[in-house]
Amino acid sequence: MAITKVTNSVVGSGSATDGYVLTADGSGNSAWEAAAGGGVAGITSNADATAITIDSSENVGIGGSPSYRLDVETSAYDAAYIATSINSVGGGVVLILNRSAADGDMMRFQQGGTTEGTIVVSGSTVSYNGFSGNHESSGIDSSTPIGTVVSTIDELDIYSDTQTGKGADEPNPKAGQTREDHAKIKISDTEGDARVYGILNSFNADGKAIITSVGIGSIKVTGACNGGDLLESNGDGTAKVQSDDSIRSKTIGKVTIGNSDTGVKLVSCVLYCG
Repeated sequence: MAITKVTNSVVGSGSATDGYVLTADGSGNSAWEAAAGGGVAGITSNADATAITIDSSENVGIGGSPSYRLDVETSAYDAAYIATSINSVGGGVVLILNRSAADGDMMRFQQGGTTEGTIVVSGSTVSYNGFSGNHESSGIDSSTPIGTVVSTIDELDIYSDTQTGKGADEPNPKAGQTREDHAKIKISDTEGDARVYGILNSFNADGKAIITSVGIGSIKVTGACNGGDLLESNGDGTAKVQSDDSIRSKTIGKVTIGNSDTGVKLVSCVLYCG
């Protein structure tokens, strides 16, 4: 059974229109559709493309054959938009994910068909795996190298003029307004900087700096380091091995994979500063 996209169809005695109709064999030669007046009218059409497929296991595929209970396949810029709650009491809930019995994955995140991260529930605990905790900010040039150590300044970040919309930039309704609790940043320029905020992860499509403050990440480090070493700011946008083994306000993170190179290089770490 398939729901087929049709073109130039005629609903009852109405005018030709495009739409989607349910067909028994997917041929699109005949089907039924609710007429504009509320009744049911027969239509005739020419099939254009299969839009929704429901297989014998009641799996639903949108844009392709389903491999899961709900499988959406699209070449559009944005694959899906989440529903917006219009409940005015307490804001309402937009999405609920529930495992009715056993513990396990709530969500899997894949790239190129390979699972890169999961959100897992076990009893009363939710775990975020492959986790990096990021903050959006501004104040540094877009040419700043990834892994650069940054620190906060006494100024709030502001919303960008545009934001990424459905396949294109769109005006940001909060453009120019300050973002509560989001500090602006600078490249860390103080050795042992106690205001270190994290390391530069990337710049998003709107030009905002994405700063990783907790979880896993790669830091630009000056000098050799061993697994387990704590890191602090070197005062030039890189990190160096901390002078002691105590976690302090200046601690950026801990080296997970040592590197004997005495120059500047990216080092895998777990971050403690956010």
